[in-house]
Amino acid sequence: MFAIPIAFFLSAIITWPILAEMELFERFYAYSRAHEDWDLDELVLLIGNLTIALIFSILFQWRRLKKLTAEREMQRQRAEKNARHDPLTGLMNRRAFTSALEKISDPASRPKDRVIAMVDLDRFKPVNDLYGHAAGDATLQTVAQRLSDEVGSDGILARLGGDEFAIIYEGTIDTNQAERISRRILHRMEEAVEFEECRIFISSSIGLVKWNTATPCAEAVRRADKALYTAKKEGRGQFAWYDAELDRQSHARAEIESDLREAILNCDIEPWFQPIIQIESNTLTGFEVLARWNHKSHGQIPPSTFITIAEDSGQIGNLGLSILRQACLAASHWDPKLTISFNVSPYQFHDPQLVDQIKEIVSECDFDARRLTIEVTESSVINDFEVARAKLDALKNIGVAVALDDFGTGYSSLASLRQLPFDRIKIDRSFVTNIAAEPQNQKIVSGIMALASGLELDVTAEGIESSDDLSYLQSLDCSLGQGFLFEKAVPAKQISWLLESKWIDRHVDPLDRGIEPPKDLRDAG
Repeated sequence: MFAIPIAFFLSAIITWPILAEMELFERFYAYSRAHEDWDLDELVLLIGNLTIALIFSILFQWRRLKKLTAEREMQRQRAEKNARHDPLTGLMNRRAFTSALEKISDPASRPKDRVIAMVDLDRFKPVNDLYGHAAGDATLQTVAQRLSDEVGSDGILARLGGDEFAIIYEGTIDTNQAERISRRILHRMEEAVEFEECRIFISSSIGLVKWNTATPCAEAVRRADKALYTAKKEGRGQFAWYDAELDRQSHARAEIESDLREAILNCDIEPWFQPIIQIESNTLTGFEVLARWNHKSHGQIPPSTFITIAEDSGQIGNLGLSILRQACLAASHWDPKLTISFNVSPYQFHDPQLVDQIKEIVSECDFDARRLTIEVTESSVINDFEVARAKLDALKNIGVAVALDDFGTGYSSLASLRQLPFDRIKIDRSFVTNIAAEPQNQKIVSGIMALASGLELDVTAEGIESSDDLSYLQSLDCSLGQGFLFEKAVPAKQISWLLESKWIDRHVDPLDRGIEPPKDLRDAG
């Protein structure tokens, strides 16, 4: 009689993990209907067997659920670790590093001075190119281990991505300690990395910043990045501290670069004109075109600043063409005997379209190309004389004269003169200003004048600022001159005043003739 309940009990234990509870009780109901003639003791025994089966089933399910919960917790912890740690090096990643910064700078905690270091590897890209990505990964792992050894428990170390690492020094650490650790890191990074049969050599640069935790985290990281940029700019393989003044200058430069494109489009950068004088007759022959930019917030920006930015940002070509177009348009209304000289940047000179662009501008402005002189520096032509010769010949074919600017400052001036078809040379102002008191400069200028005479070239002397400078150049029969002694550069709208006042009779002051200068020229002195 008991064989049937026991069999049912065993069947329930075996099948319980598979069967749903409803299905099991349906089986029990069908079984009980088939045995309606059971006695009370048999029913009690059956219920007892079912209770035991239920307990075993609950225990089984509990153990199974506990195992699943443990596996899910491990997966969660693994996912959290992967989300906060770099899988290659095991260090914190950028997300975890940012969280650590935010925790340290919690407003509830007292602000403290800490040091943040940004570490970036030098010459890392060639490692992947020469040895493969496996070698690159091994190098990064070695770097991470070396950084961990040097930083130890004194700081928080993270890999931000690529070959860039970051350190937050915990506790109180002064600048001397931070610099000592940085020197050790720089030294360790120069040690060879062993990979298979290769020895890989790299170096690193470090940017350091003192961080008061009251300062926003993003600003602290930005300052550390600026310090790192400074270290790389100064030669790599060294550390540099954040410099607020350099940062201010960098910010101003970034603002200028951002405004430069719009300024070019709107012709906010204008041509100014400095007179070029025939020294022997003291007459005006033309002007050199100089760029001037009156920025809306920075005021007058030196050409050396915005021209360098234009070259670095690839906008020098558009800037040069804009200035030349404005200059030709203004000069087209002047006396046809007056010429203009325009300096072309080395970057612009290498543009294959330069000659066509100049030809198009003089045509648009109805400006006689024979009144234009293009000035180039030796750095524009030194790399390939044949290409330079072809371009200079093309300019001369459309009627444009060419001059070698800043003569005497290069290292191959004679080769340039011998091989290239220049019409004129310009003596750099560094040799001319105060020449009467500089015997060495006198010898250099005398030699240049003798060379130019032998090659039948005109000479323009820049930087004439005193009557002594002028007298010495007159004694050498220098043909042309320009400088503050004659006039500073002026905007196009003041050329008429100059022509009417200063170049009608230079021996009579224009105010004595009743000719008053424009207000902006009076304000400029």
